[in-house]
Amino acid sequence: MPLLAADELPSLLSVEWSAGDDGRRDLYLDLDLAIGGPRLLFSAAQTRVDNEFSGYTTQSLLVGMVNDPLQTLNYGAELEQWGKAGDISSTTVRGFLAYNSLDWRLALRPQWREIALATSDLCRRFPRCPDEWRIESHGVRIDANYYWQSWGFSLGYSVHDYDRDLGPLANDPRAIRLFSPLALELTMGFEDYGISAGLRYAFHRALLSVDEYRSVSAVDGLASWLTSVRLAIDLDHQWRLRLNGGLLRLPETGGGSILYAGVGAAYSW
Repeated sequence: MPLLAADELPSLLSVEWSAGDDGRRDLYLDLDLAIGGPRLLFSAAQTRVDNEFSGYTTQSLLVGMVNDPLQTLNYGAELEQWGKAGDISSTTVRGFLAYNSLDWRLALRPQWREIALATSDLCRRFPRCPDEWRIESHGVRIDANYYWQSWGFSLGYSVHDYDRDLGPLANDPRAIRLFSPLALELTMGFEDYGISAGLRYAFHRALLSVDEYRSVSAVDGLASWLTSVRLAIDLDHQWRLRLNGGLLRLPETGGGSILYAGVGAAYSW
C-alpha cells in the first residue's frame, strides 16, 4: 500500500500500566501530537518498587520533536530527565535520524547523558566530600527494520561510553559509604551495550510483536535477557487496546527470572 499523506497521520495519546512479580509497578503516559507536519512528543513515567529488598519510586519526563515521520528522511531530538530525588538523576539529550522506504527503515540515535549520584550523609560529614558525583556518557543506537507483506523484522545495537570507570560502584567496599544503597542499586541499569531482535505480524485489526533484548551492565558487566510480547487490537477507528507481557532473566546473578504483564489503551484523532 502507498504511504499515507502527512495530514492523514493522526495524533495519538496512550496510557499503559504493568506489574511484575518482583513488586514493580510501571505507569506510562505518551502523547504524539501533530502540529502541522512536525510532531511534538511528550512522555511521563513512574516506576514503583515495593518488596522485601527495596521500596522506592522513580520518575521520568521526556519532551521532543520530530519532522513528518512519513518522509523519506526522518529526524528529530528529545530531552529526557529520570531519577529519584536525593539519590540519583540523569539528563539525556538524544538525536534521531532515519531513512524510510516501503521495505526498509534504518535509524541512528546518538545521545549524550549526564548522571548525578548524590553522596551519602556519612560522606558529607567530611569537608572534602562533594554533594554529588557526576558521570558523563556518550552513546549511540542503530536500528534496522525490514517489512514484507504482513511481517516485520528488526535488529538493533546500542553502545555507551562513560568518562569514569563504573566498576568500583559494584566491587569497591568504599562505594557503600560514599553513596546510598538505592543509588548503587539503580546504577546497575546503566548499560555498556545491548542487542535486540524483533518479529511482528499484522493481522486485519491487530498487531502482534515479539522481541528479545540482551543488555550488559556498565557497572558489574553482567547480562540480562528480556523477552517481551505485545498485542495491539483496534477496537474502532480511534481506540486501540494494548496488552503486553514478558520475562526478564538474570542468569549470571542467580537471581532467577521476573515475570510481568500489563494493559493499556491508545486514542487517536
